Amino acid sequence: MEPIPEQPDDQLEFELATPGTRLGARLIDAAIGFSTFIVTLILVVMAYDIELTDDPETLTLPDGGAAILRWVPLIIWGVYEVLLVVNRGQTLGKMVTRIKVVPVAGEDAVAAKAATLRWGVLAIPPILIPDLLFGLGISFVVGIWFILDSKRQGLHDKAAKTYVVKVGRPG
Repeated sequence: MEPIPEQPDDQLEFELATPGTRLGARLIDAAIGFSTFIVTLILVVMAYDIELTDDPETLTLPDGGAAILRWVPLIIWGVYEVLLVVNRGQTLGKMVTRIKVVPVAGEDAVAAKAATLRWGVLAIPPILIPDLLFGLGISFVVGIWFILDSKRQGLHDKAAKTYVVKVGRPG
């Protein structure tokens, strides 16, 4: 494959994934991530013998439980995203929606460094910003930047020098 940056926007060798397809893939991956969070929450509640009440305002987590609840799902997300992108170019959401992450330079596979950078750009806001929901909101904006971009790249794609493209039907 010829290096992509040298090609005009309207003459790319492949078809870029549509915004709807990318959002669908991310929703599937987010559901998997949310499930990981719920399982982690259940394990924290059981491990710390936390009594659940009807009023979520009165729920307090011990420091260790709060740290587990913040970091374990984030680490699992990183491993999930990076390993699948390196090994297949696709997360489960991308497999279902038949899209794939490819390097801009035209190599066959995304390098581990690029996949880690791609994930890291999305993960930095929730890591650095104490208010987790605000951090996730910024991460969301970084992730959907592709809607505004002529080559449909999110800021994480730009940092990692990747595109998300359509792939054919399996087999």
